[in-house]
Amino acid sequence: MPFVTDIVGPQRPVHAWPPLVAGAVRRTSTIDTHPAGTGESEVDLRARDVVARDPDMADVLGEVCVRAHLTDRVVDDIASHPHDTRLVQLLGSRVGPGFRATVNKLLPDEAERASLLHLLLDDWVGAALVSGYALQHVAITLGIEKKLPPGTADNMAGICAGFASDGSLVPYARRNGTIPSVHGPVAPPLDTEGIHTVKMLRPHGMRRFRRLDLRPDDGFDAHFRDSHVDGDGVETIVHEYTVEGSVDVSTRTITSVTAAVRVLPWQECPGAIGSAARISGMTLSELRDRVRGEFVGISTCTHLNDTLRAIADLDALLRLRAAT
Repeated sequence: MPFVTDIVGPQRPVHAWPPLVAGAVRRTSTIDTHPAGTGESEVDLRARDVVARDPDMADVLGEVCVRAHLTDRVVDDIASHPHDTRLVQLLGSRVGPGFRATVNKLLPDEAERASLLHLLLDDWVGAALVSGYALQHVAITLGIEKKLPPGTADNMAGICAGFASDGSLVPYARRNGTIPSVHGPVAPPLDTEGIHTVKMLRPHGMRRFRRLDLRPDDGFDAHFRDSHVDGDGVETIVHEYTVEGSVDVSTRTITSVTAAVRVLPWQECPGAIGSAARISGMTLSELRDRVRGEFVGISTCTHLNDTLRAIADLDALLRLRAAT
């Protein structure tokens, strides 16, 4: 089916970041996925922590890069810089359901420290799922999109706000046997002065980007974006959220939070935005598990949930700030 236009969600992309004020700590990450043949993909995962000494200078506190090759979403090659021999334990693992549990079992100290490596491996699952958009985009463009197996639409109903049974997507999928796909807005460039070094996305590649700032006043600001590059090299946004709030340093508890929809594919998706307020009162140590266990159904969004879970990394940023 062609790209749809009548059920498209909000398209208000982020054009500028808030300034990195002196004393602020910033964590950024990217997960780039490129097709490398039938069922194969190359993945480049990068993350960095910096602290701002003044508005014009930031010191790098930590940086990690992981490169992997997957066949049918199974890891068959993986390496990192700095070199980490433990990652070979992930060979043969499928990046999908159960992968996070495998990571937490094999690398429990990384999860405990809310490390850069843990963020990348934990977020890889969502990035892998969304990377299917690139395959769908190519199939639609070439006119070779395949029909969904019978009953697929009904099985998807109720997963999240966008998949509400009486919304736009599920009835469309029932009628047409395909998931509706949209063209998002052209992606404004990321602030290259405030992010780790990234390579240009190649045609048909996808990027999952995150930024989390801890300000000196104990407020935080987060930015999440999934983007795709088409065959002509044009990068467009698939999902984008921003989240702001504050944290009680003494108890490591979220005291306020507000999320804003920037870009989402379907018109029902923004119905999940109110769920963000539910993390207020949660401690950083429990945030990832509680969001994953409690935030389900049509009042939530998978991509917003992952963004809220990643706010748990404030625990690491608070430790870094205290040590500098």
